[in-house]
Amino acid sequence: MRNLVLQQIKSYIKFIFHSKNEHGVHSPFVYDLVTKCFYASDFPIENSTYPSTNKLILKTIYYLNLKNCVRFDVKKEVPTKVDGLIVSSVTLNDFSIEKIIPLCKNETCIFIENIHQTKANEKIWKRLHQHETITCSIETFNLGMLFIRKEQKKEHFIINPNKTITSRFFERIRFKL
Repeated sequence: MRNLVLQQIKSYIKFIFHSKNEHGVHSPFVYDLVTKCFYASDFPIENSTYPSTNKLILKTIYYLNLKNCVRFDVKKEVPTKVDGLIVSSVTLNDFSIEKIIPLCKNETCIFIENIHQTKANEKIWKRLHQHETITCSIETFNLGMLFIRKEQKKEHFIINPNKTITSRFFERIRFKL
């Protein structure tokens, strides 16, 4: 238990130092997603009691207008092409990007929950966002997003989804280094 907590703390500190906000993003798609979705406060769910990861998923689904979103379940087959796929950390070990690709279309977003929960999750996340079919990946601390966007060159972004005093502080330190 202690090792798990220490690993999560180490991962979070590493995330804070590597994460950027909208000023570190050079992709128009990701810039708009960060400024108009992640940092927007006018979404109906913003003041809800959902956990922050669920809020970010819901805000992204709403912003990108994803109509056909499903939660990945190893025991169930996805019957049709999907706009969004949500993969929890419980099913992450059984998740195969190769099996999912035929169900995806251009603009599909795959949400991966708890990517920094364990070292195994971090290894799986790294393998997933480096997959040749994934052209855009966004990493927040608790959530990873994989996009299949044929019109975009392959890029990986580490984004702090919260504009906090801490993120502004670390942003200033990073620029001075």
